[in-house]
Amino acid sequence: MEAPRRWTTRIFAASWLGYFSYYFTRKHFSVAKSTLGIGEVWLGWLDVAYLIGYSAGQFIAGALGDRLGSRRLITTGLLASAVLTVAFASASLFTDSVIPVYITCFALNGLAQATGWPGSGKLMASWFSSERRAEIMGVWSTCLPAGGLATNFVAGWLLGWGWRQMFVGMATWVALIAVGFWFVARDRPSDVGFDDPEVKAGITAAERRAAYRAAWPAIVSSPLTWALGLCYFGVKLVRYGLLFWLPYYLATSKLHYSSGAAAIIATAFEVGGIPFSILAGSLADRVFGRRRIAVACVSAAGLVGAVFLYDAVGDSSLFANVTILAMIGAFLFATDSLVSGSASQDIGGPHAAALACGLINGVGSIGAIAQAVALVPIKQAYGWGAVFTLFEAAAVLSFVALLPFVRVKPR
Repeated sequence: MEAPRRWTTRIFAASWLGYFSYYFTRKHFSVAKSTLGIGEVWLGWLDVAYLIGYSAGQFIAGALGDRLGSRRLITTGLLASAVLTVAFASASLFTDSVIPVYITCFALNGLAQATGWPGSGKLMASWFSSERRAEIMGVWSTCLPAGGLATNFVAGWLLGWGWRQMFVGMATWVALIAVGFWFVARDRPSDVGFDDPEVKAGITAAERRAAYRAAWPAIVSSPLTWALGLCYFGVKLVRYGLLFWLPYYLATSKLHYSSGAAAIIATAFEVGGIPFSILAGSLADRVFGRRRIAVACVSAAGLVGAVFLYDAVGDSSLFANVTILAMIGAFLFATDSLVSGSASQDIGGPHAAALACGLINGVGSIGAIAQAVALVPIKQAYGWGAVFTLFEAAAVLSFVALLPFVRVKPR
C-alpha cells in the first residue's frame, strides 16, 4: 500500500526544515565576518578549513548514508554542528591562541554539515518516486535559499547582542530541530508499514545491500556523474563565494553599506532563488518530459549572463545591485536544485541515492574550496572585479559541462 499523503507531507516538511536549519550554523559566519576583528587572510582560511571538511564529509556521508539511514545521519550531523558552533563562540574564554581552535572547529563543522545533502537526498528518494522528482525537489530545494535568507535576517538581528551570542542562538535552534527531526522522520515508507516507491515489496536488508553494491560501480563509472559533478563545481564556486563573502563585499567595497544593511541587501540573492527553483522543477517534469539536465543547462546559461551583468553594472545603483543579485540567485538555485537534487537521485535510484548525491556534491564542493583558497589573494592583488571574473569563468564551466547531456532523461 502506498504511503498516505499525511506521511509524505510529514517527511517532506521534516526534511525541508532540517536542511533549512543547517544554514543557521553554516552561513552565520558570513554575517559576522566584518565584526570579528580577524584579518581577511585568516577569514579566508577559516572558510577553507570548513570547506575541506565539508567536501571530504560529502564522500564519507554519501558512502555511509545508504547504510546508516537518513534519520541517524541527519540528526547526528545537526547536533554535532550545533555543539561545534558553541565551541567556536566559547574558545576565546579559555585560550588566547584562538585561531587553531577556530580552524579545528570549522573543519569539524564542515564534516558535520556534510551529512545534510546525502541524507536529505536519500530520504526524499526513498519516499517519492522518480515520476515527479524534479517538481518535488524543485519545491523542496527552496530550503537552500530560504535557509540563507532566514540566516541573514536572524543572524543580523542577533548580532546586535554580540557575535558570540548570535552563534549560541543559532546553535540552539539547530539542536532543537535535530531532536524534532529524530522523532518525526522515518527512513522509508516500509518502516511504518507502507510500500517503498520503485522497490519490490518485502525486500530484505541483505537485498538492499546487494542493490547498493550493484549500483556503486555504475555510478562511479558513468560520464554523466562526473559531468554533473563538474557543473556543480562551477555552481558551488559561485554560490559559496557569494554565500561567504557577499555581505562582506557589500560592507567593505566602494559601496560602503553598513553591516546590517549589507546583510539585508544580500538576501536578494536567496529571494531570487526561491521561485525559480520551483519553476525549473515544474518545467523539467511537466513541459520537457523529465529532461532535467536540459533545463539545468538553460539555467546555467542564464547564470552566465547574470554574473556578467552584475560585474558590469551591479554597483551602479541600489536597484541594479538588488535586481541582478536576484537574477543570479534565480538561475543559480534553479541549476543547483536540478543537478544536485533530482538528476543526482536519478543516477543513484532508491538504493544508492546518498552515494550519488554525496559523490556529485563532493566534487562540487571542491569548487567551493577553490574559491575559498583563491578569492582573498585575487581580491587583494587585483580587486573585486577580478573576483567576479572568476565567478564568470565558473558559470561558463557549469554550462559547458552539461551541453553533451541535454537530451538525457531518466530511465
